Amino acid sequence: MLKLPLKVGVKRNFYLRFFLLLSVILVFCFSIQGCTLLFVAKGETRYIENKTAQTPPAVSQSGQMDKTVVLKYKVQEGDTFQSIAVIYYGEASKAPKVASANHLSLKATLKEGRVLRIVNPVNYPNPKDLVKKKVTAQTETETPKPGPISHLDTTPENITKVLRPKVNNAFGQGEILKFEVRALSMVGGYGTIEVGTPVTVKDRPCYPLSARATTAFPFSMVYQVHDVQTSYFDLVDFIPWKFENDVLEGKHQGQNLELYDQINHKVTRNQNGKPPEEIDVAPFTQDIISCFYYFRLLPLEVGKNYSIPEQAVGYNYNLIVEVIKKEKITIPSGTYDCLLVKPHVRYATVFRNTDDINIWLTDDQRHMPVLVTSKIFIGSVEATLIEASLPKLKEPEKMAEPKLRIRKSKRNK
Repeated sequence: MLKLPLKVGVKRNFYLRFFLLLSVILVFCFSIQGCTLLFVAKGETRYIENKTAQTPPAVSQSGQMDKTVVLKYKVQEGDTFQSIAVIYYGEASKAPKVASANHLSLKATLKEGRVLRIVNPVNYPNPKDLVKKKVTAQTETETPKPGPISHLDTTPENITKVLRPKVNNAFGQGEILKFEVRALSMVGGYGTIEVGTPVTVKDRPCYPLSARATTAFPFSMVYQVHDVQTSYFDLVDFIPWKFENDVLEGKHQGQNLELYDQINHKVTRNQNGKPPEEIDVAPFTQDIISCFYYFRLLPLEVGKNYSIPEQAVGYNYNLIVEVIKKEKITIPSGTYDCLLVKPHVRYATVFRNTDDINIWLTDDQRHMPVLVTSKIFIGSVEATLIEASLPKLKEPEKMAEPKLRIRKSKRNK
């Protein structure tokens, strides 16, 4: 995870629901068992502009990905069309859609073990969840409870609809962002995210997007952290094809490899030498690092809510980001015109995170994170941009102003 500021630790039976959209990636943690701080030494503030690097050409494959999605679901004891509709579509009223996709009557009794087709689902549940916990159908009289979110209008119909970006005017090869982390009024250390030289993954040109975190003396004497996480992000279609990490946190070591089949909407996970696990994912799914870079490509507007499908540690969810307001902030590296945004996590129809997280992105084409603050159970954490190496980017193309045609009057001839 983009571990920039704060490193959220997890034990084997819990998941590190990473700092997401920041690492800067939008720092948020949820369902955590334990928490440790990532400490690091203070760095120097500098701002360097590199030359623009040429990227290899490639043809978009988005047309192959944006197609009908069909999942398979094995009926369990007690299942009804309504309960299955809640799982995959978030509401019992979609039961006719499930029945119709399988050429069945809505009054039919479902037999245990039968495999049903689920067409274009809204939710992509983890197979383990379907076995461990059954989802009860929502009755017509039930009123959905609002999630712990600052705005209550983040239901699907109120999510801002935007076309997938076709041009990257936000970041490029050579971008390196370093952050200083403070917790409990103490300076901890560094979190660094970097855009590397393009490489080829599955015959696609990709940026390696790397996040690194290490503890520094004297805190490393108590709890050592050395994490490296890398997402391989398609230069043309802006999606990941591979994610890998190498984690050292105290006595815990772990390696994880995730291979994305974006054409068939699946991810294969290989964790610590265990048998591979395959899960269904939504079209254009992001990983915990690529989601932040993808978000930077969007045309952000105050008052809008944006949703990004994401997969992390074998779980699917939607990352919903609210753009709250414009604000000018001053930090040691300078004064910036920013957009204040808040990330929230939605699993199916339920919001899981309650952390109060604020992220300030520059109000320009880069949408570069400069400050992140988050309240946690022991106080607060603040991550501040202290050093930036930035590539020179092309200015967004402007629409040509229409030419006015002046018709001459015959009287003036």
